[in-house]
Amino acid sequence: MINIPALTGAALTNGLNPCGIGMMITFLGYLMVFAGKKKDKVLLLGVVYIWSVFAAYLLIGLFFYGAAFYLQRLWIAQYFKWIIGIGVALAGSIQIKDALWPNLPIHLRMGDWGSRVIENLLRKASVPMAAVTGLATTAFSTPCMLPLYVGTATVLSNAGLPMWQVLLYFIYYNLIFIGPLFVVLFIMVQSKDAVMMKEWSHKYEKGIRGIMGVVMIFVSYLIVR
Repeated sequence: MINIPALTGAALTNGLNPCGIGMMITFLGYLMVFAGKKKDKVLLLGVVYIWSVFAAYLLIGLFFYGAAFYLQRLWIAQYFKWIIGIGVALAGSIQIKDALWPNLPIHLRMGDWGSRVIENLLRKASVPMAAVTGLATTAFSTPCMLPLYVGTATVLSNAGLPMWQVLLYFIYYNLIFIGPLFVVLFIMVQSKDAVMMKEWSHKYEKGIRGIMGVVMIFVSYLIVR
């Protein structure tokens, strides 16, 4: 049996991840400030970007679910849940460390190379570019957003559910996950204030990372219990 409130909390927490929110603000800010796009065009490109992220994360989730489902039926099954559980707990500890002592080494953040690739994509303000940018953001933000998702996929693989039900849970998770991105989109389209949103993101980044760390440690407990 899957705990819906826990699944919802994990999805919402991951959706509020500073990596994803920060890149969404950067994407929209570029469209409004540098590309000079009108409100309806920014809205269209933002929606394309978000649904591209949704599709990419849905496929990634199903891939990790399949991998976890398969590996747990091999001889390494007794060790697999501990490997994933400890890995998720360590990632959660790093998030808590970043919330309390952000200047210490080891971070779960998008790399500089990934940021440069996305910045190059932003110069081509079009619908295909928005879709590709969403895919690229998904790929390059894996260090900060994937551990909690992998933990959730592992919990689902342990539940013994039929595949159609697993698919519904993943769709539900990812709809909750993209919810904060839609909120950011509509706020920025209405206010057109990228600086204000960037300041808001920085203001609450530490708190969100701390919450993410606690949720990840809880998910690691669900995996190994």
